[in-house]
Amino acid sequence: MDANSRQYDPSGELTIFEAASFKESLIQLIANDGLVCMDLGKVTRVDTSAIQLMWAARKLGRILVTGIPQELQTKLTQLGFSEPLSE
Repeated sequence: MDANSRQYDPSGELTIFEAASFKESLIQLIANDGLVCMDLGKVTRVDTSAIQLMWAARKLGRILVTGIPQELQTKLTQLGFSEPLSE
């Protein structure tokens, strides 16, 4: 990671109930220059609201997602996402 990179390690659930705070965190992280490195290794549950937010952040090309749980990878596949979540 370079000096402008930021690490983000969400934990627990990322569902519709956490979507507002998750979105706010992403907005704050990508407001500055540099890469956002997001490790999803501590995330226990993901729904489509969180997937939509991560996909929107991905379109900016400044997010690197690691530690993708198998549940999330399965959901991405089921929803028809053929491209990786991070650039």
